[in-house]
Amino acid sequence: MSASKQPEPNTPVAMLWDFFGPNATKTAEHHRIHLGEFAASEQLTPIALEVLPMADKTTVSLVLPWRRVQELRPLLKPHRGQIWTKS
Repeated sequence: MSASKQPEPNTPVAMLWDFFGPNATKTAEHHRIHLGEFAASEQLTPIALEVLPMADKTTVSLVLPWRRVQELRPLLKPHRGQIWTKS
C-alpha cells in the first residue's frame, strides 16, 4: 500500500499466505496453528484467523487492525495483504 492510500489505523487488514499443490490444505492448517500460537504469545486478538480452501490454492488469513499489521508485517512476512471485508 502506498503512503498516500494507507488505511485508517483501525481498518481491518488481512495478511495472507498462499499454499499450492496437493498438500496445500494440510500445510495451510499447520501454518494457521503457528499463527494462532504467535497471536496468543503476543496477546493479540485477531479479528479473524482462518484457512480458506480454493480450487487452485489454500490461503491462511490473519486479520488485524492496520496499525498492528504495519508492526507485524516485517516479522510475519505475509505473501500479500488486503483490506478485509467480512463475507
